[in-house]
Amino acid sequence: MTPIDATQWKYPTLTKPESDGAFCYHIQRRISARLSVRLARHMGPNAATGLDMLIGLGAAVLVLLDCWVWGVVLIQIFGIFSCVDGEIARIQGQPSKLGDFLDTLTDRVTEFLLIAAISISLCSQVAPLSALSASFAMLGGVFVLTTSSEKFRSAWQKCYPKRRLEPLFCFLSAGSESRLLILSIGLLASVATGDASILLSLLWALAGVTYLNFLVRLAVIHSHFRVDGSGHL
Repeated sequence: MTPIDATQWKYPTLTKPESDGAFCYHIQRRISARLSVRLARHMGPNAATGLDMLIGLGAAVLVLLDCWVWGVVLIQIFGIFSCVDGEIARIQGQPSKLGDFLDTLTDRVTEFLLIAAISISLCSQVAPLSALSASFAMLGGVFVLTTSSEKFRSAWQKCYPKRRLEPLFCFLSAGSESRLLILSIGLLASVATGDASILLSLLWALAGVTYLNFLVRLAVIHSHFRVDGSGHL
C-alpha cells in the first residue's frame, strides 16, 4: 500500500466543518483522525465500515443484557469509528457512492438497534408501556430528522450544513453522535443513581427535541433554499 504522510492529515483536515455535529467535530474527529492515518495503511474504508457495524451491534447487545456501562463504552467507540471509514476513504483517495451508502446505512441501523435495545432493557425496570412509548417516540423523531437530511442531500447534492444552520441543535439532536452521547449520559446516570426513570425521562425529552429540530429544519430549508433551488445561501 502507498505510504501515507501522517503530517498531511492532522486534525482538522479530515473533518466535515458544515455537516459534522458539535461533539463529532470537536471531540470524536480529534481521536478518529489519529486512528484513520494508522488504519489506512492496513485496511480499506469498507472494511472499517464493517468493523464499525460490529462494534455497534456489540453495543446494542450489551445494552440489551443490561450491561449499560460497557454498552456506553462501545457506543462511544462506535461513534469514533463512524468517522474512521470516511476518513480512510479520503486519505486513500477512494471515496465511493457504495461506501457512502454503507456508512449511512450502518449509522441508521445501529442507532435504531440501540434505541430498541434501550427500550427492551428499560421494560424490566420501569412500566413497560412507558418504556415502549418513549422509545417509539424517539424512533419516530430520529426517522423524520435523518430522512430530512438524506432527502436534502439527494435533492441538493450536498450534505445538510447543520453546524451552520442549526448550531444549538448540533449539541442536542441534529447529529447521531449528539443523540448517542445524550443517551449514553442517561444510561450512566441511571446506573450511578439506580434510577432507570432518569433514562426514561431523557428519552421523552430527546424525542421532543428531535421533532422540534425537524420542524425548525423544514423552516430553515424553506427559508434558505427555496428561491432558486441551487442550495446557495
